[in-house]
Amino acid sequence: MSKLQLRPTLGAPKPYTFPKPSRVRVGNGTVVAIDVPGQSYVAVRLVQPAGGAAEPLDRMGVAGLTNESLEDGVQGNSSLAPALERHGAEWVSRVTWDSFVTGVDAPANRVVDATALLAEAVRTPALRPQDVLRRRDQLVERFWLEASVASTLAARSIGGQLFAGRYATPLSGGPARLQEITPELVAEFHSEAVASVAGTLVVVGDLTNIDVAELGKTVFGDAEAAPARPVTTPGSASGELPRILVLDRPGSVQSALVFAHRAPARAEIDLPRAEGMSDVLGGMFTSRLNMELRERLGYTYGVGCRFDLRRDSGVFLISTQVEAPTTAHSITATLAEIERLQADGVTEGELAAVRESNTVGLPVSYSTARSLAGALVEMVVHDLPEDHVDRLRAGFERVTAEDLHQAAREYLRPRESVVIVAGDAKELRGSLEETGFGPVEVRDPESLWT
Repeated sequence: MSKLQLRPTLGAPKPYTFPKPSRVRVGNGTVVAIDVPGQSYVAVRLVQPAGGAAEPLDRMGVAGLTNESLEDGVQGNSSLAPALERHGAEWVSRVTWDSFVTGVDAPANRVVDATALLAEAVRTPALRPQDVLRRRDQLVERFWLEASVASTLAARSIGGQLFAGRYATPLSGGPARLQEITPELVAEFHSEAVASVAGTLVVVGDLTNIDVAELGKTVFGDAEAAPARPVTTPGSASGELPRILVLDRPGSVQSALVFAHRAPARAEIDLPRAEGMSDVLGGMFTSRLNMELRERLGYTYGVGCRFDLRRDSGVFLISTQVEAPTTAHSITATLAEIERLQADGVTEGELAAVRESNTVGLPVSYSTARSLAGALVEMVVHDLPEDHVDRLRAGFERVTAEDLHQAAREYLRPRESVVIVAGDAKELRGSLEETGFGPVEVRDPESLWT
């Protein structure tokens, strides 16, 4: 009988250096590229500054609807996907608060043809009125379908509780605002903010025999340079802080909880300190909130926290779903963990876990053309240096326990927070008021965006 083999001993983590991108100016745009020999699938991304934050208040959601409508291609009626499929390529697009991103993933030997289709879709789409209206109706239906999930409902309510202006409404614009977006408004937005703006083209993959400057010429054409992006701190929502908002879901046996407050803008925050502290609190399986709410109390399957950082502002949020009777205690237990972290700091074991989770996995995190392209897109959107990933890694390697302790005191603001509870208001209101966290308001979810 053969003996069981012993588990192999792990070696030391391999050092990781993010590939250095090349830059070339093409017309009024810039191509940023990373050559990855052997990576036969190429990721191409066009980054433009037409994000949701720049939308006028009477046209909220027009960027997202335009982005969706580009998938109908130059012939309309969803013609882009089959055209790309003939080259083994896939359409990729999204709108964030700070960017309008379109692109393709394609085999290296077909990327020239796929990029030409990308250029056509961005610069000269059909934008037939019937297609735009169909896309608009789909987005509205999707909004309500997704909002029927308690956790999504709670998360989409954050903006209206923390911000005034554009951020008070979801990125998609909300159903009422979306219904006001006409095909004419989409065509106007496309002409002014997309078709006529060159932007930055990100190209990642095996670039042997690929002329990235030619790809840039194909995509940019004679479009103008991207306009300067002013950064203005958004206003705050009215109302007393801290407070609790209950989104009434009669009969719900669970509560979705979101604990949120404003955070600094992306350029103003020290990521290794902030994200390391967030990992300790709720960003890892072994985090304090997960150990308390899941492992010790058994209230939830999991809890998480993160920073949502934008060019002009940010949000810190904690989210989980708990059994309805445990809702109030989940809030006070979360506050207690925040207070303990701010008072006592982190342990050496927690510090080691933060360093390991943010450094050891980098070779895997950036092993594909798509993931490398995603990192470059972030650098473009937030004006980050080309060695941003290496600086971030180095920051995590040298972060100290005292750094994370200071971050907890600096970045966690429980007295400036809103707790959003999607659950049965009749059953929850009394116990929520007894927490003493702040005034409790109850709202019908459908009243938030109508």
